[in-house]
Order: sequence, then structure tokens, then C-alpha cells
Amino acid sequence: MLPTNTLSRDKLNNQQGEYQNIHYGDVLIKYPYCLDCNNNEIPYINDGVKFNTAEVKDGDVIFADTAEDDTVGKCVEVLNVGDRKIVSGLHTYFCRPKYKLAAGYLGYFLNSNHFHNQLLPYIAGSKVSSVNRTSIARTYISYPADLPVQRRIAAILSSADKVIDSTRKLIAKYKQIKQGMMEELFNEQCTMYNVQWRKVRLGKVCEPSSEKYNPLTENTFQYCIEMENINQESGTINGKSDITKLLSLKTKFHKGEVLYGKLRPYLKKYWLADFDGACSTEIWVLKNMENIDNQFLFYLFQSDCINRIANQSSGTKMPRADWKFMEKQTVCIPYKNNKPDLAEQRRIAATLSGIDAKIAAEEKVLEKYTLVKKGLMEKLLNNN
Repeated sequence: MLPTNTLSRDKLNNQQGEYQNIHYGDVLIKYPYCLDCNNNEIPYINDGVKFNTAEVKDGDVIFADTAEDDTVGKCVEVLNVGDRKIVSGLHTYFCRPKYKLAAGYLGYFLNSNHFHNQLLPYIAGSKVSSVNRTSIARTYISYPADLPVQRRIAAILSSADKVIDSTRKLIAKYKQIKQGMMEELFNEQCTMYNVQWRKVRLGKVCEPSSEKYNPLTENTFQYCIEMENINQESGTINGKSDITKLLSLKTKFHKGEVLYGKLRPYLKKYWLADFDGACSTEIWVLKNMENIDNQFLFYLFQSDCINRIANQSSGTKMPRADWKFMEKQTVCIPYKNNKPDLAEQRRIAATLSGIDAKIAAEEKVLEKYTLVKKGLMEKLLNNN
């Protein structure tokens, strides 16, 4: 193990500098198992900052020694350093192999369950988990004696990574296209489709439902949606609760209605209901007004316009979006013959829904290949 630094984010930048610094947060969240310096952004150290200059070389491994869960111990093998000057940063262990191994093999092996399970007994801490260098030194590394076999294993897993990476980029591209369209659409200067747009008060477009569900007197619905069931920014849910377990009053919702989380830390939680049920009172069930399409309303509430309005919330400990304030704010919707243009709303919603369908399809591909890679790692890197 070689010396590291204690440089926090405020000592780093993404533009320029003589030295670059591998930060533990990037190891945990951003970087793949094999950090190709040609294809990944590594922060620079600000001018005038003092630090340890032990430089990273090809094949070196950087462990993250701290995390908020048992992902602690995730690491990267650094590849294609070239003439770059790179050092290892805050909350990392900087390791250099004593033996020649195929490029990429360690990056995959040290992130496999076979290796990580060795670390689990040594992970300490409650709020923040950590592992020390002595514990890492107690672990065992398995590898084929033949270098060509190591290369083949690394190449197979690298191929899976390339498919996963290209799929992620495609998803990001579709999301960027959708975001760009929404920024263009939901404003009065919109020129798309040659449609007339008009500013109206949000209160003339929709209002929160006051229809309550009482589990003690009703049994018409089966499921309940809580705040944690709605995925941030995706417009999807990750589960639902059995409504018979509810002990308090909830808000009713019906299939086709828009749900929107009103707690400020959870803004950008929205869902177009595909069944009847009840939800937490911290979620608005939005009733659309006449000549307003529900799916169009669903996309309107994903727009930056709504997010800016909702962020002007009330409260301190857990601030909430204030409907009395929001309903007075203006939004832009297509108009025709002095009334909301329902046909145009549906056309816009269909276009955005089509992009969402492509995103969902690629996310399924991503999930599939992520599972394939996981299976390959279990099979190829387990010496049993």
C-alpha cells in the first residue's frame, strides 16, 4: 500500500491542473471496475494545494475505505495512465500488485462477491461503514496461473461492460432529448408544431383531490402508494402496499390520475396511476379540469416550470409545496378557439410517451446485461 491524500472536493476541479486525484466518492458511484483514464473524467487538484505526490501507475488498485452501506471496499483498477500525473485521494487505499496480472483482471475480481464477502466481517460502523487496511491485507486473491486465461476473463467481462456502457449512454441520450423537448414545449415562446400557447393559472388546469379513503369503512381498493413507492424522476413506481394494513386516512386516486409528491426533498416524484387505490396524504392526487388531458398533465408536472414553482415551499423541518401559492402561478398550455386544445395536448403527450417507452425498453436491456455480467463474474471469478 502506498501513500494517499486527504483532499476534499473543494480542493478539486474538473477543468485543469498538473495532478489529477481519484476521489473515493467517484470510486463508489461513478467509475467502472476498470478505470480507463482515456475514457473517464478524473478531477484535477487546484493550484497551490499541498498533497502527497505518490503517483498511480497502470494496474494499481484504489479501494474506497468508507461508504454509507456495505459497498465499502469497492475499488477500481487504473488503466491507461499514460503520461498523466494521478494520485489517490481522501478515504482511499492505494494498492500496487506485487505480481504481474493481466490488465483488468484485478478490477473485476476485487469487485466480485467472492472477494467482497471476505470483507463483510471486517466492515465496522453504523451510520457510516468503513474497513481498514489491515482487514484488506487479510483477504485472499484467486487467479488463474496462466496469464492468457486471465486476459480472456478480463476481455469477456470488459465486453459485457461495453454493452452496459453503450446502453447507459443511449438511455442518457433519450432522456436528454425528452428534457430538451419539454423545455421547448412548456413555454409561451414554443414554436414546435406551429401551435398557439397561452399562459394560464395552474389552478385553472388542475387541483388536488380532497377525496379521502377510510380503511375502517371502505374496502373497494386493494393497494396503497406511499412516498417511497414512487421513483424519483422516472414517473414509475417500485412497489405498492396492501391497503388493508392502513391505519390512517389516505387520499383516493383512480386509474389515469396524476400523483405528485409535495414534500420538497422528494419533488420530482410523479406517477400516472394505472390502477385505482389510495395514497399518502403527502402526495397530491391531481384532478384535471375540463379540456385538460391527464397524460399531458403528467408531463407538465415533470417540467422545470412546475419544479421551480413547487420549490418555493413552506415549512422548515420538512418543507412542502404550497398549493395556495402554486395555483396562482402561470403555466403554458396549447390553446385553440379560446379554449385548451385537447387534441394537441394528446399529440404532445403521445410524443413524450413514445420517448419514455424507448427509455423503458433500454432500461430493460440494461437490467438484462447487468444480470448477465453478474452471472459471468460469479462463474469466471470463483475458484471453486
